[in-house]
Amino acid sequence: KQWYQRRVRGKTVEYRTPAIALAIMYFSNILIETGVLVFLPLAFISSFCGADSISAPKRDRCATLSQDDLWMLSVSALGSLVGCMMAFFITNKIGRLKPLRVGTGIQVGVMALLFMCFGKFYLFGVASLIKLTNAIVVMIIWIIIPESFPTFIRSTATGLINSAGKCGAVVGTAAVILLFYVSHFLVISVFVAAAILTFGMSFVLKKETKDAILADT
Repeated sequence: KQWYQRRVRGKTVEYRTPAIALAIMYFSNILIETGVLVFLPLAFISSFCGADSISAPKRDRCATLSQDDLWMLSVSALGSLVGCMMAFFITNKIGRLKPLRVGTGIQVGVMALLFMCFGKFYLFGVASLIKLTNAIVVMIIWIIIPESFPTFIRSTATGLINSAGKCGAVVGTAAVILLFYVSHFLVISVFVAAAILTFGMSFVLKKETKDAILADT
């Protein structure tokens, strides 16, 4: 019995690093996802124009979106659907790690585009790209999670990662609400920092999980 416990404990340590890395990545991407959900309507109804906006808008909880703004928000949301489909086909063809690293790297560049301003249609294009890249990364993380851990630790690892995602949702929402009316630069910086953190954590994962065989211990 003691031998079995030592064996299980040793295997648990082996999976600690990928569990923590995936938890940090999931936290960061859910932060971006929920933060952007709050950020975009505020950006469309305000004078948002990149990080160089002259001043933060006055808080107006009763401001309404125009019909054009609603259409832009709705269409940009389709990027998430397209991203999920792309992630599924790409990972089946190429694998998990390379698309994850490339996707997180592209996400950093896309988030940085918010620092610039070329008008409302530019914001619409960037919003669509953010939805696309974020969905790709999150979908790949979802695919990797069950493939990374054997059954004896899978529930614990999945619970840790999901809890990190919920914390990211709270932080992302709070960051936008608290910072948007203070400084646009700070809001965008939070998004970029989360994207950079995700990109860095993608290199902590070393094992390609496609077609990996796990022990059902």
